[in-house]
Amino acid sequence: MPFRSIDCILFNSLDGPASCELADGWPLAGMFAKVVLSCSQLSVLATDQQVRAVAQDLKEYIAELRQIPRTVKSEYQICNALGGGILDWRIGDSQREELRFRDETEFNSKLTYDLPFTTEAWDTIMKSYGVKHDIVFTHVDLNMRNILVDENMRLSGIVDWECAGWYPEYWEYTKGHFGVRVHVRWIADVIEQAFTQYPDELEAGVMLASMAPLW
Repeated sequence: MPFRSIDCILFNSLDGPASCELADGWPLAGMFAKVVLSCSQLSVLATDQQVRAVAQDLKEYIAELRQIPRTVKSEYQICNALGGGILDWRIGDSQREELRFRDETEFNSKLTYDLPFTTEAWDTIMKSYGVKHDIVFTHVDLNMRNILVDENMRLSGIVDWECAGWYPEYWEYTKGHFGVRVHVRWIADVIEQAFTQYPDELEAGVMLASMAPLW
């Protein structure tokens, strides 16, 4: 039987009794946990100093992630880790079609296609999309469930890489604001501290998310 080449990503197990979602008082379902601590316990244990430490740890993780060299041989700048179609709940069609883009202009066109913009809304969009961003390796789904912390509330690992790929540098920052809006502390003390801020891109992203269907 002939051999064939297969691209793959190697995963390893991570130590960490809870995710940041637990630490902020979220439900237990779906967590990767060696030792399940109660939401109330972790909520009390998460001091301001510990939250700042998580933000700094995450900042260092992201900096390292963005140093990953692009070795994918593809004409598409924005694609998944292997050069194929992206997968992101923020872009509903990505679950049904192979979506990849030669450059940021093509990507922006997809995000804004056939949406009912007012003149004011389009001006807001152009503040973001008129800027050229670096394309960097991106996790894409850095929500509180996917960031593991140890018993000392230090970041011990990041899980759920199925959506990872090559995206504009702002994408991780704006995605970090979706799905956790009731958790003001997470956004203010972690996301805003760990990432370079992209206020125009965030405003555009929130607007587009309200207009375009997700998964």
